[in-house]
Amino acid sequence: MKKLILLFLLLLLTPLVYSQTCCSGGVPLSSNLGLPVGEAKTFQLAMTYDLNVLETLKTGSQRLADDSRSRKTHSGIFEVGYSFTDKFSIDGFFSFVRQERAINQFGNTNFSATDGIGDAVLLFKYKVWATEGNKSVFQLGIGPKIPLGAADKTNEIGLTYNADLQPGSGAWDGVLFTQFSHVLGIRPSMSFLATSTYGIKGKNKNYFEVQTYQFGNEFQLSLGLSDRMLVGKSIIDPAVLIQFRNQAPDQIDAVDLPSTGGNWIFVNPSLTYWLTPDISFNVGISLPVFSAITGTQVTPTYRFTTGVFYRIPSKQKQLINF
Repeated sequence: MKKLILLFLLLLLTPLVYSQTCCSGGVPLSSNLGLPVGEAKTFQLAMTYDLNVLETLKTGSQRLADDSRSRKTHSGIFEVGYSFTDKFSIDGFFSFVRQERAINQFGNTNFSATDGIGDAVLLFKYKVWATEGNKSVFQLGIGPKIPLGAADKTNEIGLTYNADLQPGSGAWDGVLFTQFSHVLGIRPSMSFLATSTYGIKGKNKNYFEVQTYQFGNEFQLSLGLSDRMLVGKSIIDPAVLIQFRNQAPDQIDAVDLPSTGGNWIFVNPSLTYWLTPDISFNVGISLPVFSAITGTQVTPTYRFTTGVFYRIPSKQKQLINF
């Protein structure tokens, strides 16, 4: 048990020793990883719309009185998972992305947009240990991020857009995932949840056909509580998470790119409505409460998500329920 706890703390804390910083936009891959723990031979599906709005200009932690720049990322996310056994499962993450950038100056607006299939993630998860009834669960995950999305989109005159406006990264990444959940004894309907993800970013060696671009390694840690309430005949799960995000600087040809990277803290309240024991609808918002970024960047103003979750239990459980 001591070794498991040590491994968990190591995976949570190791990324913090890396340099502080990165671009604050981009496709929200890490933030959406990790379907719920499922029983053996159970399919899980989730479809999510994710809107990330960046309209706050900052230098370091100081907000600037400038609203001339706007960035938006619209993501349609599809997740599918299958539990082979009570311990081993696999999640697939696929996305369609639209990136938008607007700059308003002197009464004129310069607007740019790209869209297309985004990158994908395969996450292999293993439940290291769990108590009876999964009241406490600790699981690990590892997998690749696959560069399905285009990284060479061009504008109307044939110029290639910068990396932060592309649907894909053009690089293979590695993803590490840990999650711990625990039902609180003082309130059996309430659970504590801790999730961390770490993205080890690969290199796009064909950036503008002559350069190598590498997004900064990214670490995210979420801690929070979720509860279950009966409102009339409806089951509602309110939750609130505190999320810390750290990203190292992007690099071009192994040289740090100015005004990329930083540290952020968000508060993420959400609400889930269960139509049946296996179908739910959710809505959530993410609001920044602190940021310390490198240089001057347009940083997140808010993020909105909504989606539906569907679980297909094993045939044995279906027969029992019937």
